[in-house]
Amino acid sequence: MVCLEMKSLKYLTLLSFVSIIACNTGPLDNTMPVFSVGPNTMVEFASGNLSEDGHGFVSNPTDYGGLFGWGTGDNLDNTSEDYHDYPVFHDWAENIGEGWRTPTVAEWRYLLFERQNADQKWAPATVDSVHGLLILPDNFVLPANCRFESRHLRRTVNVYTTTQWQIMEAAGAIFLPCSGFRWGTDIYGHNCEGIYWTSTPTENYGAHSMYFSLDTLNTDPDGERHFGHSVRLVRDISSERSNR
Repeated sequence: MVCLEMKSLKYLTLLSFVSIIACNTGPLDNTMPVFSVGPNTMVEFASGNLSEDGHGFVSNPTDYGGLFGWGTGDNLDNTSEDYHDYPVFHDWAENIGEGWRTPTVAEWRYLLFERQNADQKWAPATVDSVHGLLILPDNFVLPANCRFESRHLRRTVNVYTTTQWQIMEAAGAIFLPCSGFRWGTDIYGHNCEGIYWTSTPTENYGAHSMYFSLDTLNTDPDGERHFGHSVRLVRDISSERSNR
C-alpha cells in the first residue's frame, strides 16, 4: 500500500538512532502510569482515540476512531472544506467531562522530546497489523519476555500480537494508530501516518497538530483547521494519585 502524505505539513524531526530497553523480569509496581507533559504537569491518556461519534473512546486501542475538524466539540458533524468555518476552539472533551482535555502543542513537545529520557520512550510500532506510535509512561517497567526498541526506523522491530500488546498496555504503554487524515469526506494516509490535533491555534485559521509516519515525528506542523485529524484526550493527575 502506498502512503499518501499530507504535503502541507512541515517535517522537521527525523527518527534516528536505535536504543534498546532490555526485558525486565521483576514485578511491576502498583503506581499508575504517568506521562509528564510539562515540568510540573502529569497526565494519564485516554484508553483510545475519540470515537467517531465524539462522545466516548474506541473500545480497542488499535481502532482508528473519528477524524475531526479542529475544535469541533460543539459541532462534531462539521466536515466543511472551508477553514473559515472553524473560528473557535471547542474542546471535544466537553462531550465527555470528568476532567478530560486536549493536549497543547507544548505538552506534546515536552512529552516526546523534553521529559527525562524522552528519546527512550517512544517508537513506531505495529499492533495486530495496525501501524502507529508507541509511547511509554515515565515510570514504565518492561514486562518479562517483552521487547521494545526506541526510535527504530523499521516497523518490523516493535511488532506485537494482540496478546503481547495487552501485556504492554497493562504496564502503561499507549498506542496511537495511524488513522490518516480527512479532507472533506475523503480519507488519505490510512494506516500510514498519524495526525493528532492539539488545542493550540495558529494565525490565519490554522492549528498545531502532532504528526508521525514511519520516519518522521513532528510536533510543530500547522495545518488548516478544516482537515480531519485524530483526537487523543488526556487528564491531569496529582502526585498523590499517581502513587496510589
